[in-house]
Amino acid sequence: MIRHALAALALTLASSAALAQGYTAPDRRTAAQLIAAHVLPDPTKTPGVLNSAITPTMIKDTVCKSGWTATVRPPTSFTDKLRNADTPADHKPLDGELDHLISIEDGGAPADPRNLWWMIYADHYGARVKDVLETKLKRLVCAGSITLDQARAALSPNWLIGYQQYVGPLPK
Repeated sequence: MIRHALAALALTLASSAALAQGYTAPDRRTAAQLIAAHVLPDPTKTPGVLNSAITPTMIKDTVCKSGWTATVRPPTSFTDKLRNADTPADHKPLDGELDHLISIEDGGAPADPRNLWWMIYADHYGARVKDVLETKLKRLVCAGSITLDQARAALSPNWLIGYQQYVGPLPK
């Protein structure tokens, strides 16, 4: 368990370094611009948090089990309050969603605010694009093609890099 946590931390730190070292998206926006556009989370507020109950030995009974995420997903009464509080002043709450940086289906903490952030829909790199990556990663983990740590590293802190690695070119 400790080895697993250390590996996840190392992957997150490597990804954080990539985010901080001048990442530029295919549309030429910088990481700072993508954070301001609510495409990427502010890593100081939303570093991503793992669900400590999920380990590689448990994935068949948890993340790979159909319907499992519904058993751990926080109630809307909880997430609506966070979403409404986190919605930027120039947007309405339903212009985006309260997103898990490390998705529940990939072993992210369901209710930890450090894993939740308001993400916009109306961007060509919006929330629905990230959903494609999350589902792809879950399928790869459950097929044994990648590890749970690799899936988590593809999401946090810069899911755009993970999308390009596991799905393909980002939408234009």
